[in-house]
Amino acid sequence: MKRINIFSLVALSFCSCGDDDVSKKDSVKGGVYKQISYEITVPLDLNNDGILSTNLLEENGAVLSPQQITFGSDNTVIPPYPITTCVDDDGNGHLNEFICLVVVNYVNPPSYVQTERTVTIDNSIVGLLSEDRDTLRFEETLTRDLLNNAPMGGFDDTMAISTYVRE
Repeated sequence: MKRINIFSLVALSFCSCGDDDVSKKDSVKGGVYKQISYEITVPLDLNNDGILSTNLLEENGAVLSPQQITFGSDNTVIPPYPITTCVDDDGNGHLNEFICLVVVNYVNPPSYVQTERTVTIDNSIVGLLSEDRDTLRFEETLTRDLLNNAPMGGFDDTMAISTYVRE
């Protein structure tokens, strides 16, 4: 009878540990996600090599390095910074488009809410977690900003999908 009780206790302890691991993985709380791709719908040539690309991390890796998102245990988050491209005329009629980063210095970090597989940052940035909770994807708008001397038209904002994986 003692063996049955000891076996039951050991088996029960293994089952309860497994549930804790699953619930920790279900939540982004305390997690860090690193960006692995930033795909846009309209190909751009931001590095001026004459080749259009939809992968901004490959297209302009010298300026745009992968970002990360840190989800605090207090439901605050250090989110990715917004990405904008700027279009300018070099004075010789040649248009240049390049990354203009908007770096935000948060005095008070924004908050996040997770409902099932949906993660909402600061009530405006909405991401979807994969079934296994290891991948987080955001659909967002890539703003294409025309500088003072750039011509109007042909530089509409485009949609982007930014993908992050749990570290």
